[in-house]
Amino acid sequence: MIGEIYIINLDRSVARLDTFRKLNSHLENVRRFPGVDGKSVDRDQLMTNKIITPNLDYAAGSLGCAISHVTLWKEAVARHKVITVAEDDAIFSNQFERHTRSLLSNVRPDWDFILWSASLRCYAWLDALPGGTGARVEFFSGEVMEHIADFQEAETEPALLRAHHLLGTVCYSVSPRGARALLDWCLPIRPMIVDFAGFGLKLNNAGIDCIMNGVMPSLKAYVCLPPLVISDERPEESVRINT
Repeated sequence: MIGEIYIINLDRSVARLDTFRKLNSHLENVRRFPGVDGKSVDRDQLMTNKIITPNLDYAAGSLGCAISHVTLWKEAVARHKVITVAEDDAIFSNQFERHTRSLLSNVRPDWDFILWSASLRCYAWLDALPGGTGARVEFFSGEVMEHIADFQEAETEPALLRAHHLLGTVCYSVSPRGARALLDWCLPIRPMIVDFAGFGLKLNNAGIDCIMNGVMPSLKAYVCLPPLVISDERPEESVRINT
């Protein structure tokens, strides 16, 4: 089970929530989560609570996003339940719930983290072969944003693949154990260089999905391919609803 689907949405982003609901009206068990507005967050209080360090240089949007995800990880731990987290620009396959039930029935129950989405600007690094051989998956947008209905209605045969590193937090499920591991590693959120060991890459921590990769290799993490969720990366003013 993927648990409740929490949609991170700022109070001032009413139009985005409306768009999300129209595009994803087929989803059940969805709960809106009021996202943290990085423009108004009290950084001093976050430092006092050891959520961030004084020298963290996240942009306001990145900080609000990070605190929103951290808060939901705490929810998973406190309730000792799997939860699914999505951002309000997520577009779900019409078969999302059917596929996730089937996929989870065929994966070991001790999984920690599953990324259901693809951000067209991000990569996934996979455990491709035994012995530490990895592969990098890169997505290209093509014309998918012009054919949202085609994506949602497509008949696909997705699989869960073990992942070593993942970027993007458009939609994922996390277990209580996975959430606890993420909290233990990520807090306090701090400046650091994250080493993508084995892939010849080091990234400056500029967002929560980057620092998550410091612990991701130790988790039982998976990525869904083809993805069941994509992010709406069109300019907000040009968003069109397919009917």
